[in-house]
Amino acid sequence: MRHAILIAALLFATQAGASEVTVSESWARATAPGQGSGAVYLRIISQREARIVAVASPAADSAAMHSMTHDNGMMKMRELEALPLPAGQEVELGSGGNHIMLIGLKRPLKAGDSVPLTLTIQFADKRKEKVEVKAQVKPLTAGNNSHEHHHDH
Repeated sequence: MRHAILIAALLFATQAGASEVTVSESWARATAPGQGSGAVYLRIISQREARIVAVASPAADSAAMHSMTHDNGMMKMRELEALPLPAGQEVELGSGGNHIMLIGLKRPLKAGDSVPLTLTIQFADKRKEKVEVKAQVKPLTAGNNSHEHHHDH
């Protein structure tokens, strides 16, 4: 009997440890030579209440989440400390709003390459999970309404 309980507990722990966060359609626009920063866009769903608390990428010196807003006809960008992920709701990081900035690119982003990212997700119970993402680099002319869909997690 003890073995059955132990096996059941191990199975539950394995399932509970499985990622509750799904990232899809992650992409970055190619950069021009000499351009020091780039942006990454994606869609993310968490099965439980959570928030993105950090982003990192070996492709840049630093990475940060930013929001873009229109204020009196001017575009304003500001860094976000965290981005809420309501349980079961898709959150889009797109070119007209929230997005991830790569600052201090180590080399230009070229169409056809991919950019590795690590998202740190913190759940309501304070547990953290790292989610690895590979964002496809699209041509400079690519828009957010592209019909290409890249699923990476």
